[in-house]
Amino acid sequence: MITRKKQEILAVIKPYFAMSDVQKTFSFLMPYIMKQRKSYIVLFFLLFVNIVLTLAFAWFFGNILDAAVQGNLQRIKWLIPIGCLLTFISITSGFLDIYFESVATNGVKRDLKAHLFKHILLLRAKDASNLRSGELLSHFTNDIHSIDGIIGASLINLIRLPLIYISVFIYLVYINWKLALLSLLIAPVAALAGVVFGLLLRRNSRLIHSLLGRTNHLLNETFLGSSVIHSFTLEKLFYKKFAALNQELYSLELDNTKLNGWFYAGGQTISSLTFLVSMGLGAYFVSDGILSVGSLLTFINLVGHLVYPLTGLAGQWAGFQRSVTAVERILGILGLPTESTELTAYTTPNPLLKFIQFQNIVFSYDGQKKILNHFHLTVPAGKVTAIVGASGAGKTTLFNLLQGFYKPQSGRIVMDDRPIEALSPSELRSSIAHVPQETFLFGGTIRENLMLARPDMTEDEMMKAAITASIHEFILSLPDGYDTEIGERGIKLSGGQKQRIAIARAILKDAPMLLLDEATSALDNKTEYEVQEALNRLMENRTTLVIAHRLSTIQNADLIIVMDEGRIVQTGRHEELMARNGVYRSLYDTQASQSSEETYITAVNT
Repeated sequence: MITRKKQEILAVIKPYFAMSDVQKTFSFLMPYIMKQRKSYIVLFFLLFVNIVLTLAFAWFFGNILDAAVQGNLQRIKWLIPIGCLLTFISITSGFLDIYFESVATNGVKRDLKAHLFKHILLLRAKDASNLRSGELLSHFTNDIHSIDGIIGASLINLIRLPLIYISVFIYLVYINWKLALLSLLIAPVAALAGVVFGLLLRRNSRLIHSLLGRTNHLLNETFLGSSVIHSFTLEKLFYKKFAALNQELYSLELDNTKLNGWFYAGGQTISSLTFLVSMGLGAYFVSDGILSVGSLLTFINLVGHLVYPLTGLAGQWAGFQRSVTAVERILGILGLPTESTELTAYTTPNPLLKFIQFQNIVFSYDGQKKILNHFHLTVPAGKVTAIVGASGAGKTTLFNLLQGFYKPQSGRIVMDDRPIEALSPSELRSSIAHVPQETFLFGGTIRENLMLARPDMTEDEMMKAAITASIHEFILSLPDGYDTEIGERGIKLSGGQKQRIAIARAILKDAPMLLLDEATSALDNKTEYEVQEALNRLMENRTTLVIAHRLSTIQNADLIIVMDEGRIVQTGRHEELMARNGVYRSLYDTQASQSSEETYITAVNT
């Protein structure tokens, strides 16, 4: 039973001492550290200056005290300028040390943030959709700022502290080898304390980082969904969730404080005991004539420097454990594969496409249920092709595949005689303008949102696009016109206004292919009519794919594709499909019946 218990404890402790963690963390951070090598070179130079100053000040205090005891005024006179010089060098090196440590540390964090942000932008859609925005935010606000335990001064201390210990110990042996050997006995105690506290702090830090990620996620959802929270009277529920996480974080941080407090108290205890023993024995040696008063002062001054490198190394180990936890979480994101190595940017779209063809596409999100099953479709160039079908038929999946967000398990998509895999993400997506069902506008002004489509657009082009989208007059009625702030996610605008700005953005992109994903399904009849008019102007001379929710909006489409369970079951124009009494006719009659009923109820209520 005891043996099994020991094995369980070892299984928990062993990973915290594995050198693979050390190697992985250093290997990951080394490229970022090397970018700041100039600052680190200066810090390494200052490291040796610091060691020399430590020994020099101890020598100075001992000698000036002996000179004072002996009444040697001449010696005091030449020691004072040396003390002033040492003080000046110490102040200067202290300033430079702080400055270059800040340059190195913040430089590493800056580069790491940039790399992480770029990697997130390049993630495949299926991986990015599984990540929580609050967790991602936590990587930037908490994890990256928790790597101080292994960069900057912490990295330098891995070399500086052992060198200080060795240098000071040699000097102490020179002064009195008996006292020096006695002081050496503290080393195992200090080292063991550091290992134990480092182990406990790492475990606690992992829990804190994970909890901070969950808290950030809850805060993000609360702020974005505030209207839903108020509407469903969920304020108390969300407050309880936050209060529970907040209390748990408070408890963990208290545990961290206790661990750090015990560690500090242990270091102070070791330091005080060493000081008292050294002072007691040193006083005996002075009274016995073995040591001078100045030599005792030098020894007492240096023995503190013999203790703090050991407790300091233990502290570095504890800080390193916290950093390892943060690096583990960052590596979890950086380990996800990306869809390309370069960030996409707007490029001039290709001329009018010849055609788009889905060739024998088989696709599943989870590898089990097939959303598209041996799907074939040729989209005619310059025409409007509408896609209809029940929910879950695979309509939106076609748009995701066409934009390269997902890849089919088999088959291929050909655009202008080229498989889309042969096109770069920039080339592919610059040829497509997408107006989604749920419009997303960024916080800022209307002008800034429109410029996202084409940063080099002129004022005249922007206004023409707004006029075509039937939104120009509304924008001019606003206090600041195109420079009006629209709030986070465009919260100050109505659904129809946001949709028309999205249409204007698509017009400005001027892509040869247009994807409309139920762009009017959430609008009232009057707004739908206005938006539909803007869409009709946008669709002119473009290869257009429309996912239609209201079949009445696609009666003039050049081709209608009816889908069911990932397959095409009917094709043709509106009149042809209505004459066949198939799936399309059934869908249309059902919607017409529902529309008539809604109209009747509205009339009665009025």
